[in-house]
Amino acid sequence: MSFMTLFFKRAILIFFVLINNSIAGNNENETVLAEHKKLNVQVVSEIYPPYQVMNDTGELQGWAADKVKAIFDKASVDYNVKIYPWARAYQIALTKTNIFIFSLLRTEEREHLFRWIAPLCLIEFSFYRLKKRSEIKVNSLEEAKKYLIAAQKGQASAEYLLKLGFEPDKNLSVSYNNDNFIQMLVFGRVDLIVLSSTYFQTLIDENSPFADKIEPVFPINDLTRNLYLASSINSSPELIKRLNNAYHALLSQFDNTCNE
Repeated sequence: MSFMTLFFKRAILIFFVLINNSIAGNNENETVLAEHKKLNVQVVSEIYPPYQVMNDTGELQGWAADKVKAIFDKASVDYNVKIYPWARAYQIALTKTNIFIFSLLRTEEREHLFRWIAPLCLIEFSFYRLKKRSEIKVNSLEEAKKYLIAAQKGQASAEYLLKLGFEPDKNLSVSYNNDNFIQMLVFGRVDLIVLSSTYFQTLIDENSPFADKIEPVFPINDLTRNLYLASSINSSPELIKRLNNAYHALLSQFDNTCNE
């Protein structure tokens, strides 16, 4: 057999090996994608204007919800959002597999509890009081301990106050949603509440009867952070990578301050 004949046979063999490997790789990628579509990934969240709101047709939308939809669509991953009280949504994502959650404030305490996929929006918190209660003055977090403060169960604000030494039933009252503790403030059951500036603006925009009764008195600068799309710690690494890549592909279209 001549050298040239042997050379061409080997070249043809290598060519077919490469083609087969390429087809196998494509099939593997298609299988992974099909598996992700088949999963119909579970996402949990809460109603929290303006980040997550329900429109007139019952569809979830909002500053954060719209970004999450774009990320999952870009990654070609089917998903289903279930709305719960925040404390329950948080617990589900904390304890179950392949559960995604938004909008989750990223803190040092939570860092090792979740996989952090994409920052969605910046959020700021302050203590709020009734306008008519001008005797309530807060110039520091330590001074705030003199008052009974309401925060939402499962939220980073409640976790933060507990870490600072606020005590339940002494100077900290935990409520299950924002509407509850705003009413607690208005009806004099607590002295202060922890509220985000964006939620307060939503009260104003929606002509809430409570909006003109409350005002911010002290910013909680340590809680000025990004809200995230995150997942349970034991979620699929490949799925997380796909969603993270989708986020980076969309990054130029996103504004993490979520200003309209």
